[in-house]
Amino acid sequence: MSDELHSRPDGGGLFEAIDPRLNVFALANGMDLLKGDGYRRLEWFTEGLERAIVIEAGSTESFHVRVVSWRTGSTEVLGEAELGDDLSGKEVGSVLDTAIDAANGL
Repeated sequence: MSDELHSRPDGGGLFEAIDPRLNVFALANGMDLLKGDGYRRLEWFTEGLERAIVIEAGSTESFHVRVVSWRTGSTEVLGEAELGDDLSGKEVGSVLDTAIDAANGL
């Protein structure tokens, strides 16, 4: 995994409101939840590729959501799609199911 998939190191406190939902979502969908300063990443493996929903702290009280895919053991991103910028915590929760479909489509 490369540093390209990590966000800038800010906004850690912003995630307190959405972390419980992300934990439940990860457990319910068989995903790993990686937590870092300024980002959360939900990861899973399907159809020969690793996939992730990357949730990054925005410049304000908001989040940026994108999905990525890569080969296991590689640092090269094979596919990436933006799902939203300046999203509220509630909007992040509502985009998670869409994000799975978008990531699996990469």
